[in-house]
Amino acid sequence: MEAARGDRRRTDTRRRLLRAADDLFRRRGIGSVGIAEVCRAAGVTKGVFTHHFPGGKDELVGAVVARNGALVRTALERSAGRAGPAPELVEGLFRGYARAMRAGGVDYGCPVAAGVVDASARSPATRRAAGDAFASWCRTLAARCPDDVAELAVASLEGAILLARAADDPALVTRVGRTLRGLLDA
Repeated sequence: MEAARGDRRRTDTRRRLLRAADDLFRRRGIGSVGIAEVCRAAGVTKGVFTHHFPGGKDELVGAVVARNGALVRTALERSAGRAGPAPELVEGLFRGYARAMRAGGVDYGCPVAAGVVDASARSPATRRAAGDAFASWCRTLAARCPDDVAELAVASLEGAILLARAADDPALVTRVGRTLRGLLDA
């Protein structure tokens, strides 16, 4: 019983570190966030951080990217099971992210994209994690539409997120999704 409680605490601590890093990376990028900030946000010491991520920041970044990739893939799979035609699924992806941006603030970016931009040059593991995340989103969408359309949707979403942040306008993500749906409907 005591061992199970200890395992649960370790899992909860790791989860807190991942959530704190995810939020900071989304808002400020990976390069501008230090481990001390992640530890503060998660309410842990650097020693606890090192226990969970002995590979340091690179390991943390890879884990955040992989976690976010899995969360988005799962959401897409759920949506694919409920949505009607593929254009509706694609537009729903954009609407969902626009909602997240409105709730989290316009600086609520994508940690997978941040991993590519900020960390992939120095970390092949981060590059692989980001590539795997994007590929899993494309595969999930490709179950409902052609591969090239799935790639276009993911690339358009990431671009729309950047444009929305620059314009301080989360509705831009919705507009791009609506436009893409119109093109797919045609």
